[in-house]
Amino acid sequence: MVSRVELMVLGVLAEGEAHGYQLYRHLDDQGFLRWSRVSKVAVYKALAKLEREGYLVSRTGREGNAPERKVYAITAQGEERLRDLVFLALCEEEPLRMEETIVLPFLKFLGRDEVLEGLERRISYLKARLKRLRREGELLKDLDEGLKDLIRMKEEGRYQEEIRCLEELRERWS
Repeated sequence: MVSRVELMVLGVLAEGEAHGYQLYRHLDDQGFLRWSRVSKVAVYKALAKLEREGYLVSRTGREGNAPERKVYAITAQGEERLRDLVFLALCEEEPLRMEETIVLPFLKFLGRDEVLEGLERRISYLKARLKRLRREGELLKDLDEGLKDLIRMKEEGRYQEEIRCLEELRERWS
C-alpha cells in the first residue's frame, strides 16, 4: 500500500519548499485532510524519513521574528519517488478507498501514457472486484435477506461510482 502521507508531502514540496507546519497547513487548506486522516506528527515523521532516504534535503531558516525552522525541499531522487508513488497509488490493487482523490492533484507529475495506464489498471481491478462481489453472496449467508441486499447494494454502488469517475477521468486524459 502506498503511503498517502509520503505522496502528499512529496507532492506539496514539488511545488516549492516549506517547513513542516507550513506543509501541514497547506494540506489542510487544500482539502487533503478531508480525504485522509493525517496528523501533524505523521507529517513530521514522513519528513524525517524522506530526508533520511535522500528524497528531501533541509536547511535551517528563519522568517522575520519567528524561531528557526527546518525548511525542506525535494531532491531529484524525491521527484522520481513522487512519480512512482503517484503511479502506484493511481493503479493500486486495493478495494474501495475513499482517499483516491489525494492522487488526482499529483497526476501532473506523470506523463499522459502513465496516467492512462494507471487508470486502466485501476478500472480493470475494480471491475474484477465488482464481478467477484456479485458472486460472493455466501459470505453474507447468516444475515437476513433485506440486510444482505442493502450491504451488497451499497458496496456495489461504491465500486460503480469509482469506476464511473475513473472512466470520466480517462476520457479527459485521452
